[in-house]
Amino acid sequence: MSGLLELPAHRPALVVPDLHQDLDFLDRVVAFARREDAALVFLGDYVDGINPRWKDASALGALADRLPELALNHAAGCLFLAGNHDVQAIQAGRMRAGLLIEGREDEVARLDAAIPAAPAYGRLLGAWSKDFLRTWRIAALVHGHLATHAGVARRYWPWGADADAAGQARAFLNETQAAWERLVLHNADGPLFEAGPGRGGRLAPVGGPLWLDWDTEFVDDLPLPQVVGHTRGREARRKDRSWCLDAGQTCAALIDPDLGLRVLPV
Repeated sequence: MSGLLELPAHRPALVVPDLHQDLDFLDRVVAFARREDAALVFLGDYVDGINPRWKDASALGALADRLPELALNHAAGCLFLAGNHDVQAIQAGRMRAGLLIEGREDEVARLDAAIPAAPAYGRLLGAWSKDFLRTWRIAALVHGHLATHAGVARRYWPWGADADAAGQARAFLNETQAAWERLVLHNADGPLFEAGPGRGGRLAPVGGPLWLDWDTEFVDDLPLPQVVGHTRGREARRKDRSWCLDAGQTCAALIDPDLGLRVLPV
């Protein structure tokens, strides 16, 4: 499943919002997807536990190991989208490893003080190879829905790339795939990775697809509906055609080519 093409017409997809190291939630969504013979599309934010039960380094290590295994073993297909927490963790892990190699112990201590989880993020670098990370995406098409971690504002949409929505969507997926490759291979970020005012950012007028705030920034004004996570709430929320699924590891969305999108407790 590349993210550049629609899923097979017969195959439903279970779209899974933020995991945040919750291993029980991961087990539940995998079991649900297997019962439904559904592909798995994860919306990112795999790391940084919110529930105290899953906040420690052992949960991070277990989660890190599970994702590559799932990519290999889920028969219906599995796609991982990147979240802002994942990018920050990967960058912090790389930075810390580089400082250790260079013997810059004072800077390592400062990094650890600023990001207490930084020592544990080195676990990700061992579990998530470049080859695995290169299979991730920023965006995917899931039976007519645009899936990203946080949502896409109209200023990032390639309106001039094609006359119709399908061509524009393909152009956006190609653009975001190239941006992700640059980050994975060269640690180069850019506008797509910036936070907007809704999340404390100062460089962008609105957040990119890893940072867009559902409550203050998201508008359902693209040519196709969106399905996102990122902005935590008590339940899944809807704006016109689009959904935010981040409800504290309690639900996911099954998108069926015939029945459309259904938000279901998991």
